[in-house]
Amino acid sequence: MREIILTLVILILVGSFIYFFRYRNKEKPKVGVKRKDSAEYFKDYMELKLYWGSISLIVIGIIGLLAIGIIEMTII
Repeated sequence: MREIILTLVILILVGSFIYFFRYRNKEKPKVGVKRKDSAEYFKDYMELKLYWGSISLIVIGIIGLLAIGIIEMTII
């Protein structure tokens, strides 16, 4: 059980570090903006994937910890 809780806390920390150090005080990355080079479209897409990936890591970690907490409270 400790390993699962530790893994979920690490997920939350990694997602938080990515979000706060990369996207704090910035707006959400935009996709679909007209670019001259097609490589810039790929860069925009990767920025958006990293943005949503960091948020999803935080959400998955919090939901997992809440689920474990609820399960533990019902067992006791």
